[in-house]
This record gives sequence, C-alpha cells and structure tokens, in this order.
Amino acid sequence: MFTIDCPTHGARMLLTERRIRSLRNTDAGIVLEVECYCGYREAITTGRRRPAAAAA
Repeated sequence: MFTIDCPTHGARMLLTERRIRSLRNTDAGIVLEVECYCGYREAITTGRRRPAAAAA
C-alpha cells in the first residue's frame, strides 16, 4: 500500500498495489508511478542508489 498527497482530493490517499502504473529501476533509485482513484498520477522514488561500477 502507498500513500500520496492528492491535490484533487485535497488529502492523503491510501492506494493499493493495483494503482501502480509503472516501475522503473534508475540510477536515482526505484521510481514507482502510481495513479489515484481520481486519475492524478505521482512518481515516488524509493530504494537505494545503484552502486557505481567497479573499474576493471
């Protein structure tokens, strides 16, 4: 479950995993895009940064 601050509702909304629209692993961490029941979308960055590649 996820919480977002939805400007349309003017409140914090609790969303289930069914509201996940995309999941991407980036250099900044895991980016999770979720969609509120009203259609508002928000990107949440979580997780750890990817470690730097070791020199060969």
